[in-house]
Formats: sequence, structure tokens, C-alpha cells
Amino acid sequence: MAVSWLRRLAAHAPAAVFLAEGARAGPVRETLAVAHGIQLVDSPRHASILLIVGNVSNGWHDDLRRVYDQLPAPFASVWCRSEPFEALSNPTRIDDIAALPQGLIDTQRELMLGQRASALRLLPDEPPNPWEGLGDDGHGGEGMMGGNPYGRPMAMNMQDDLRDGLTLDTLTFRLGPFHPALPPGLQAEISLQGDLVQSWSVTRPPFASVIDPVFLAARQAPVSIAALELTRARHHLHRLYRGLCIAGWPTLAERTLHFAGKLGPDSDIAGLRRSLERSGLWRLALPAPGRGEVDKAQARELGGPAARAAGIEEDLRCQDANYRRLGFVPTCQQAGDTAARWWQWLNEIEQSLSLARQAIRLDLKTAESAFIETPHGPWDSSCPHDKSDLLSDLLPGLEWGEAMLTLASLDVAGLDPHPLEDTRLTSTFQAGREVGT
Repeated sequence: MAVSWLRRLAAHAPAAVFLAEGARAGPVRETLAVAHGIQLVDSPRHASILLIVGNVSNGWHDDLRRVYDQLPAPFASVWCRSEPFEALSNPTRIDDIAALPQGLIDTQRELMLGQRASALRLLPDEPPNPWEGLGDDGHGGEGMMGGNPYGRPMAMNMQDDLRDGLTLDTLTFRLGPFHPALPPGLQAEISLQGDLVQSWSVTRPPFASVIDPVFLAARQAPVSIAALELTRARHHLHRLYRGLCIAGWPTLAERTLHFAGKLGPDSDIAGLRRSLERSGLWRLALPAPGRGEVDKAQARELGGPAARAAGIEEDLRCQDANYRRLGFVPTCQQAGDTAARWWQWLNEIEQSLSLARQAIRLDLKTAESAFIETPHGPWDSSCPHDKSDLLSDLLPGLEWGEAMLTLASLDVAGLDPHPLEDTRLTSTFQAGREVGT
């Protein structure tokens, strides 16, 4: 009786979902984060469902199998616009984004009620490093140090700490490509001494970000400036949402995401800005002034908001005659550090909303199509390219929390110039058209 009652209770809990984002996944995370009955978790060990969205090529299958096998039983996998592993029997596939939240809820309910058997493991049940019977005492260790005692490599004091010159044990590990704090697809080999990033080496670049169709349309013909600016503001709000999640401020993150969902030309960001300022985010969570700073050469390579946060007044909108009619002038910061880039998001969101209101009143469209300032950076003769190689210079020397928030403030992924075909995920363009833009 008790077990039956617990099963029914678990069946009505929110579906605990770990999201593995492949190439061309689109804003599925933002869609599910506001869906009723869904709880996105940061570790597969806390999930009952692994959701794989987007293309995961063969080169990433081993990494995905390791994530898959970390889910505690009973668990299931759901595949959205992605090809399931051949080894799976009767995999669940839901390609309709509108049906995805209910499909995840139903899957968890069936698991908890025993109506669906738990998925089978894909990897052999053995440690990644052999250790039994090895070493001086048969536990895998070598003398006083070294080896893989009980299957885990020991940390070794290999180099001086960048912070104070002390020689501390160095822990080297690989992170990604499905870690929620990293851009989808990014994988890095990282060395830590305590909580200090000693080295950061990108082993796989992130998947390219998918362009919103309104910016692709703007490269082909004049489009409404209001549609462009509302989409730009929504993109920055989504970046802010992900950053707040990484910072550990879930209430403000949720509020930011709801604000993005209701965004329109009459929206006012002043209330959200006050909440962020009064919460103490800049004092308590973000790195101190000067941390995560980029130099002018790095800022120019990053382009877009990161460049303007470093005081570089470069924005292709300045070359558009109708933007000049609106009195457009780039808004900039000067510090070029992590906190400045977060401020830049807020300032550009506010500026985009103001431009959208003016453009609707004057019924203005873009005058140029040869070059467009996207939310990711300038798109003129070529799309914004991958810039993840800069991380090996920017992140060492930062504490772990500072490094994650610095990474969240940088748009290092390249741009995929082909829009998603899913109508649910490209609705921002349609929303811009519906407001008369």
C-alpha cells in the first residue's frame, strides 16, 4: 500500500528533465523552463528523463552515452529532432515542440507508476580506470601518490598557483559538451588548483547558434526595424536568463524569462532592472570590477555587445539610413569586464525597445541588406565565426564561479545562417509581424 501511494505521489511530481542540446536545437530550454509540470535539472543524476534535442553526430555519441548512463533508475530518454541510438528498443521520439511538454510529463508518469520499464544501460558496468590488484597494495595506487586508486586518478601538484604562487594539487578534467553552464557542444579540458582555473583548453568548439529568421530576411530585403529590435531584445533577455541560472538566482531568472515571453513594443524593462540592481547581483554574484576583462583586440574579435561593453563604438546599424533617422547611437560601457557585459545587455534591451516603439510610429524598415548587426555580432561579408579559442586566454586566473559567469557573458559560438524550420521556435519573427512591424 505504501509503495503504491509513493508511486502515485511521484507520478504527479514535475517531470525532472536533463536537457542535452545538440546542433540546431534552438531555444528549447527557454520553452521548457516556463512549461507547467517540467523541472529542468542541472545534473543527469537528478533527472528521470534525458531529453536530447537537435542533431548529435557520431563524434558526440560516446559523450552522450556517458550522460545517458548517469540517470538513476527508473529513467527514460526522449528524442526531439534527433536520431536515437540504434541500441535502444522502442525509443520515445517527439518532434512536435508543442507536444513536447505533455509528452515529457506522460513519460515520467508512466515510469513512476510502473507502466513503462526503465531504460537499459548502454555502457559496461566497470570503472573507467583499472585498479583492482594493481599497485603496491592492490588498490591501484603507486607508492605514496600517483596511479588510479579505486579507479580515480589522484590530483598532483604540477605547477604554481596563478593566484599566490603556492604549489597546490592540480585537478585536470574534461567538461562538456552537454554541461548546462557551457554553450551547447563546447568541450574543454580544464585544470583547477582549489577553485582557481589554472588552464582552459577547448577540445571541441560549441555548436553554431541558429539565426533568427528575421535577421536572415533582413539580409535579403528590407524588414521592419521594430521586428529586428524586439528579436534582439528577446535574445539578450534569454542570455540574461541563462546567466542568472548559472549565478544561482532562479527567481530572477524565471522573471526574466517570463518578461521575454511577453515582450512587446510597449514593454518596460525598468522594473526588471530595479529588481536586478536591488537584489545585489552585481555585488554578491558577479565578478569584481576588472575580472574577466578583454583587451581591445579581443573585444574587436568578439564584436557585438562584448565589443561595445569595452568601449568600442562599432555597430552596423549606424550605417543604415533609417536607423540614423531614429537617432541611433551605439550605447557603450568602458570597463570591458564581466560586469560591464551584463550591464550592456540591459542597456541594449532598453535601447531596442525604444527603437521598436519609434519605428512602429514611423513605419520604418531597414534601408540596407548588405550588412546587418545581429545579436551575436556584425554580419557583413561573413557570418560571426567561432571565437571559443579566446577562452584559453580569458578564463585562466579566475575562480570557478567567476569563470562560469564570464563565459556566460560571452557569445563565442559561430552563427548558423540557416533558420530553424519549426514554427514554434521561429515564432519571434511572426510576433514581430503581428504587431504591425
